[in-house]
Formats: sequence, structure tokens, C-alpha cells
Amino acid sequence: MEAQVFPVRTVSVVVYVPPGGLQDTIARATAQELSILWNQPVIVVNRPSAGGVIAAETVARSAPDGHSLLQFGGSNIYASEMPGNSTPSGYAAKDFTPVTILIASNNILAANPKLPANTLQEIIALARAKPGALNYGSLGIGHSTHVDVEWLLNAAGVKIQHIPYKGGAQALQAVASGEIAFSVTGITAAIPMVRQGRIKGVAYGGLKRSELFSDMPTIAEAGFPGFDSGSWFGWFAPAATPRHVVDKIAADVKRVISLPAFKERFITSGGHELMATPPQEIGPIMERERKAFATRFSQFNVQMER
Repeated sequence: MEAQVFPVRTVSVVVYVPPGGLQDTIARATAQELSILWNQPVIVVNRPSAGGVIAAETVARSAPDGHSLLQFGGSNIYASEMPGNSTPSGYAAKDFTPVTILIASNNILAANPKLPANTLQEIIALARAKPGALNYGSLGIGHSTHVDVEWLLNAAGVKIQHIPYKGGAQALQAVASGEIAFSVTGITAAIPMVRQGRIKGVAYGGLKRSELFSDMPTIAEAGFPGFDSGSWFGWFAPAATPRHVVDKIAADVKRVISLPAFKERFITSGGHELMATPPQEIGPIMERERKAFATRFSQFNVQMER
């Protein structure tokens, strides 16, 4: 296939979360712009599952021609490679070619407003005083939002029941309803809920405070120096996808998401950072973060779920 004729048919972008929320919104907005640029339909396919296993397997088994893409985070792939996982994921990093990192985003630790704890240290103290009384949610077993909380709990010497969800929107609704006490999740969906008082922001995952919530302490400030919780997500193609196709997708994605109107509406207004990272720079980033993720992951035994 010549670079100038790609794409020749519908391009599918498979995401591992349900409709709604940051990832789905970014995927659909980008797909809409690419449909116009490429004069071919670009559709978003939601294949939610714990850890993103189903979405990843779907793309890994697709033809390596650029017409099937996976929107994923690095931590999802790292989790599939961690030792001690009893359930084979059906995919690994070698099954994909990195195309581009779209955006980077820090997480927020959000709690139910009625929870009698307003800081991370108070949550830890409550868990210590009332064993078994609290629970928390994540975006799936082995997801960074699970690994990060377990690392914090291990460091604090307490245990809290974990409940996995299939997306940040579901986890935040569970926090608001009181189904769970708290969750670490992406900041975008949490912003209006914090402002409306439906949930309360306890701590921010960046090493510096969020410009949107300057009065919210960071997790590092809350007693865990140097700790950060965040993620990035981008697009991956099946392994063996031709380099000229990968380069074209990356260049065109950068073109559309860097437009000022797109950037303001979908990225910076939610407190995120535009990345548009080219393919050749993603490998070193993933390797560095894989080592950091493995260090946290090794602190406890995680069993991956489908």
C-alpha cells in the first residue's frame, strides 16, 4: 500500500472504555476531524473490559494495515507484562506498533462528600481505625489507578477493599452515590462533579498542584514525597504495520489535535497536556515508565481480569 492512498476504507479506533469520559470524547473528536481530512469514515468502537483486554486483543489480531487502531495507555500494556498475572491477557507490547501519544493527564483522588475524612491521611486513619469499613474503585484490575492506590495503602500499612470498574465515569458515579468511598481517576470527568459538590477532591496526582484546584494538596504533599499518579494515552497499530502508514497517521493526528480550537475545547480546558508525540519517541518513554510501573506493581500480587 502506498502512503498516499491510505486509508482506502473505514478506519476503526477501538477504545477500552464505555461511551462518555475523556478517552471516548477525545477519540470521537479526533476521529471526526480525521474523517474529513482523509475523506473516509473513522469510527470509534467501544470494547470495555477490565484492564482493556478485549479491546487490545481485538486490534492485536487485526490486519496490520492501519485500518484498525487501539487507543490505550502505557500502563495497560505494562500491566499485561507484569509477573504474577495468572490470567493470560492474549496480547503484549510486542503485538503493537506505537503511533502517537495524544495527551497526558494527572489523576485526582475523589471521595464521597459524606465520607468523614477530608484528606488522604484522614482516609488512611479511618481505614486503620475501622478495618473493612471502606472500599475504593479503580478503572480495572492492574490499571494504574489500581496499582497506585495499592502502593499507597501498602506504604501506609492499611488494607481497603478494591472494586474495579470499566471506566472513570462509572467509578465517579459510584463515588457520588456512596457505592464506594473514594477512587483515583482522571481529572476531566471529576471537574464538574467537584464543582457541583457531588464528590470532593481530596488530593491531586501531579507533582505540582492543579491550576484548576489550587487549594487541593498533591498526594506528595499528603505524606508521600515524590509520588505522582497520572497517565497518558495514545494510538497503537498492530505490529508489522508499515512505517509509512504509521507516520502518516501520527502526522495527521498531530495536525488535527494541535488546532487551537480543538486543543482548547478538548485538552487544556480539562487540565491536560497536549503531547502529539511522534512514533520514534514513544519507545524510550514506555521503557522508562515500564520500570517505574513494575516497581509499584511488584509491591503486591495482582490477578488480571477480563
